[in-house]
Amino acid sequence: MEMYAGIDQGVRIPQQYAGSGLLSAVILKNFYMVGLLLVAYFVNDLYWRSSLSGFSIIEESAFFAKNKIYGHWLSISLLLLFFTAVLILEALTFQIFFSYLKIRWIAYAGIILFNTLPLILFSGLVLLINDRISNRFVALGISVVAVGVLTGPVSKMLIPSPVFRIFSDYKGVYSDFNGYGTYALAFAQRLIFGSSFIMILVMANRWIVTRKIHIRHSVIGLLILAAGISSAVSFLHGYIPKDKDEDIRMAVAYEKQYQRYRTIPQPDIAKVRTEIMLYPSSGAYRIHGTYTLINHSRHPITSILVTFHPDLKVESAVLKMPGETIKINVKTTAVHLKKPLLPGDAAFIDFHIAYKSVPVNGHDPFNAILSNGSFMRISRYYPVIGYQESYEVTDDGQRRKYGLEKYPGIKKLNAPQVFRKDFIDLNMLVSTEAGQTAVGTGDPVRNFMKKGRAYFEYRAAGIPFRFAVSSAKYSVKETMHNGILIRILYHPDHGENVHRLMENARLTLDYCSENFGRYPFKSISFAEVSSFTEGFAATSYPSVIFMPENKLFHTRILPGRGQDVINELAGHELSHLWWGNSSVDPDDREGSAMLTETLAMYTEMMLYKKMYGKSEMMEKVKMHEQIYNRGKGLSGDEPLDKVSPDHDYIAYSKGAVAMVKLSELIGEKKVNTALRNFLRLHQYPEKPVSTDLIRKFYKVCPEPAVRKKIDRLFMVP
Repeated sequence: MEMYAGIDQGVRIPQQYAGSGLLSAVILKNFYMVGLLLVAYFVNDLYWRSSLSGFSIIEESAFFAKNKIYGHWLSISLLLLFFTAVLILEALTFQIFFSYLKIRWIAYAGIILFNTLPLILFSGLVLLINDRISNRFVALGISVVAVGVLTGPVSKMLIPSPVFRIFSDYKGVYSDFNGYGTYALAFAQRLIFGSSFIMILVMANRWIVTRKIHIRHSVIGLLILAAGISSAVSFLHGYIPKDKDEDIRMAVAYEKQYQRYRTIPQPDIAKVRTEIMLYPSSGAYRIHGTYTLINHSRHPITSILVTFHPDLKVESAVLKMPGETIKINVKTTAVHLKKPLLPGDAAFIDFHIAYKSVPVNGHDPFNAILSNGSFMRISRYYPVIGYQESYEVTDDGQRRKYGLEKYPGIKKLNAPQVFRKDFIDLNMLVSTEAGQTAVGTGDPVRNFMKKGRAYFEYRAAGIPFRFAVSSAKYSVKETMHNGILIRILYHPDHGENVHRLMENARLTLDYCSENFGRYPFKSISFAEVSSFTEGFAATSYPSVIFMPENKLFHTRILPGRGQDVINELAGHELSHLWWGNSSVDPDDREGSAMLTETLAMYTEMMLYKKMYGKSEMMEKVKMHEQIYNRGKGLSGDEPLDKVSPDHDYIAYSKGAVAMVKLSELIGEKKVNTALRNFLRLHQYPEKPVSTDLIRKFYKVCPEPAVRKKIDRLFMVP
């Protein structure tokens, strides 16, 4: 049932391909806990059966009686291998039944590594428990307790060091791009340490029983111990303990020390010139960047607050002004200038920073540098200028504890509107290993080979400080459409929906350009990335859209099921190039999601109507109405014009319903006229708010009765 549920995702999401990775993930998710309980019961039954039946008298007289534990350990191991084989055969049957015969044996091998071997290891511990405790039921009880304490979430609280969590299973994913990544080797290293630990316990138990220590056994024990220690050291290399309390203390210190910079004018980043050097095989990258900072305020600036991301190593950083060069040596610092930066003047920051992923620390899903299929929301890891409200502690209990005022929350809709010149011109040169293609943000300018590395240059003018990069061994399909280059970069085995995506991209470009205004770039790229990237089905950046392999792009879209999610990739994400990624950049306050996600949902619905007809579109609207009602019942309701950033069911689903109703009320043509006027009149550097858009709806339909209906759609919960 779990395998079928993993393939058939239900009404909204189309059927997944019955790939080895998907089915292996289902087994890894469901088999381990069942296997643990099986081990706890079966080992207890196996160990005590001979004494309960009276056969132990004969058994203990046998030559190999002292090796009883090893015999039982072999028996339970064979049973676990048998069940593993059954599950793999079941998965292969699903692949054959669903006619997806691209079999990845490495994915199925992961079941043995991540599930079967830890279960065999745990069975050794359970055997020791039964051997040392003279009561069968007490031994069973302690074994069951060990399942809960040593293998589940409780183990993270009781065992701080990850190397000693030797019975934990793998919680990650499998990727057609990247397999299990570096986690397979790291898991094997910990497994070797765990095996040596259990073997030492088994040997010690035998020494206790026999009261004899043989030199040969001692040498073997020392070799096993050395192998375990060596594996543990390799596993822990680069380990950085996580301390949530320390993170909170650092956030509190940041706020107390630098909150005065909320009101102190700071320069804006006007230009970013950067070289990003990716080393996928090593799980590392280096960045050289240069910022051009402009004082857009009316006041001279005497100090600049600069903060580097804590996960990245700062190799060097300097701030340069005419006649002054200041080294930056700490990750957060207020750089005091000898000569003030006057209004309109420029300063420069030049920096070298580096990052290396270590499997024992896990990885940030938005910073996944992998051997293949990498994706990094790289702008998140660049230095930032000025006070960062996102660094503040938001929990009011913690704020009271550390003497901070109540968290103000998101800016209110009626707060004064702002104009801010915070868009950048970006020049990005990305290098990667030969055989891979690096996808950056902006229009592709050139690519070349140098010293065995592949280089790709991208440029974009007038975009928010928001850029990302991916790198993989891609297949590429591209075409020109009305002077715009459309590129799709995808895994060579994931080409089933490429043609459909290309057609939808053409349709979206035509619809949005005709109704909302000129497309702001020379190209649009769709780049597939590894499933090690999580948190979105697709995400849009200036001139590029990134798509994780296990979400929408590589799905089996069957005719007649109304699940054309490729329309979501093209219609929704591509429309963000009008709604939120270049043309309009709303202020971060209540209702901002209405100007991005709600308008993207409207575009998606109109394109769906254009492709499949109004009745099919209304079925989609009904589905979104159900999603909205479900979310409203669980988390409450609020008007679209004041929607909070974390209420997706309102911005997306309620927004889709409201915009379709508006198009029925005043007509699609008038809605699009209002949207075009909104884009034209509220472009950068203005930071529009939701009521700016509502006033544009009023203007195309000034009748009082219609205005009241518009208010009910957008301004009433």
